[in-house]
Amino acid sequence: MKRIIYTIFFIGNIFTISCQENKKNVQPKNELEDKNTDTKNLNNSKNMLDLADIKKHIELQKRIETDEEEFDNPYEYTEKDLELALKIIHIGLLNSGYDNISDADFKDKMRKIFNYEINYNVNCSHNWYYLNDNRYKYILYGFSYRLDNKIINAEDLKFGSFNDVGNYFFSKEFHFMTILPYLKNLIQINSDDSYKIKIPYEIISRNKYLFNDDQSQFAWLINNDEYFMRSLVTTFGYTEDKKLLKWVIENTELPYFDKNAKTENLKDLSKLLWTKDCNGNIRVHQNTLDLIKELSTPNDNLYIKYIAEYISNYMVSFPFKEEELTIEQQAKIAAYILYWGEQYKYDKQYNYNQMFMTRFYNYNYQKDLYEKEFIKNNYYGLPKFKEWYEAAKKEKDYFNGGKGMEDDPQPTDYESRAKYIK
Repeated sequence: MKRIIYTIFFIGNIFTISCQENKKNVQPKNELEDKNTDTKNLNNSKNMLDLADIKKHIELQKRIETDEEEFDNPYEYTEKDLELALKIIHIGLLNSGYDNISDADFKDKMRKIFNYEINYNVNCSHNWYYLNDNRYKYILYGFSYRLDNKIINAEDLKFGSFNDVGNYFFSKEFHFMTILPYLKNLIQINSDDSYKIKIPYEIISRNKYLFNDDQSQFAWLINNDEYFMRSLVTTFGYTEDKKLLKWVIENTELPYFDKNAKTENLKDLSKLLWTKDCNGNIRVHQNTLDLIKELSTPNDNLYIKYIAEYISNYMVSFPFKEEELTIEQQAKIAAYILYWGEQYKYDKQYNYNQMFMTRFYNYNYQKDLYEKEFIKNNYYGLPKFKEWYEAAKKEKDYFNGGKGMEDDPQPTDYESRAKYIK
């Protein structure tokens, strides 16, 4: 029986590696596969590899993969294994054309792309952990896993294999991100101590794209590493790369709907519209809203109707309640979406009139709680929010408060009755 390793990597399954057999394109050949890297030719002592130590730990790691009955002392992954792996990966990245970046640039990328802030509480639902607290050499991202108010040390962790891990390590020393393969999958050491470093291509491509701004990696990543690329937007809320954001939006399944959109489609849309940060702060993605506006036309307005459906129905649904948001957090999401949608009331090309704010005011049973939050937060600094919302409250409802209708009026109902407001 294979030894089962209970780790945070199995719990944190948000970043599982996409299966190699499902690659859409042939993986580009890793230039390291045919290149021996001799330690004698490495000028920087920081990049020197201790081959004897690596061979020792390759043998030790075999115990993780083998029947535990064979060993009196089963092996567990240690911080030394981690250090060896990161150093090998670093050398492999450099030999593959990765340009190391400064500490300042690395911190800036971590903040912009992964929304990483060092002052985040370690017990966040989206967890950032520090490994090796005294030196702060590593950062670990683990999803929905808690440790009781303490910094994680290596002895607190057990590690899975390359295909099993669900979390990410970020090396603050070498400035890259990775998941951890076994050492044998990173390096081949020959009998004469020559060796070949073999870095999985997705590690190379991700780091070049994210930290070197190498847009030539984009096509390969969206075809071979789709889950990871989507997660940058849908999990971390990274919307600064317009090309990536457009690809994610256009590859989010939002099929045509007449009366009601499907819950699963609205749930996917939700991930594009806002992110709850580790400290509980809600970020509504204005870049997403702006791009959806850019992609929409009066004759191709499905995105607009989806967002109207989202604010009308999904935000009062059970799946939305599962997000466990406070009324303060819900109100912030609603305010930005209502404000974005209300612009179409005053646009002659669309004439949607009561589809957003008026509908919300007449049919949301929590409107008083929301309005209290709108006022308390000074309408979130949105310039015309108060003016538009007060105007919507005074309008006569097209549908007379829902009387005579089987259901609450839906976006399509408003579209058919809309009148332009001068």
